[in-house]
Amino acid sequence: MTGDEDFLFYNHPTAAHGAARLLGKQIEGPYRVERAALHLAALPPHVQRVVVSINMDVDTGFGCDALTHASLMIDCITGASWRFPAPAGPDIRAMVMAEFYRHIVNDGPVWKLRAVGQGWSDGLNGLARAHGVHVD
Repeated sequence: MTGDEDFLFYNHPTAAHGAARLLGKQIEGPYRVERAALHLAALPPHVQRVVVSINMDVDTGFGCDALTHASLMIDCITGASWRFPAPAGPDIRAMVMAEFYRHIVNDGPVWKLRAVGQGWSDGLNGLARAHGVHVD
């Protein structure tokens, strides 16, 4: 991240001049689905990684384990797709699911994807602080 303005969440749904966007929640069958869009080629050159996370509302008292059908599904324009289930314990309130990062191959940058599964018991505040975002 280059600053707090790069932290994407419900109160700040776009970043990187629209290359990263939250698209909102919707109902699909029995599930509530939240979607986001990331256009890697449109990210500014100084953006070296993009962290994808989930967060539980700490006021509910639920941990990420309450998300019985939670997964990160990524579809690529080339037709490739990936799915990461959310591994979480009852004390985890926020979790980094995956990250995209720039990697140099044959003297040129390419984007790679890494599954992470790192969790924080203090929720969004802990996740934000761990990534350099100022939290009041």
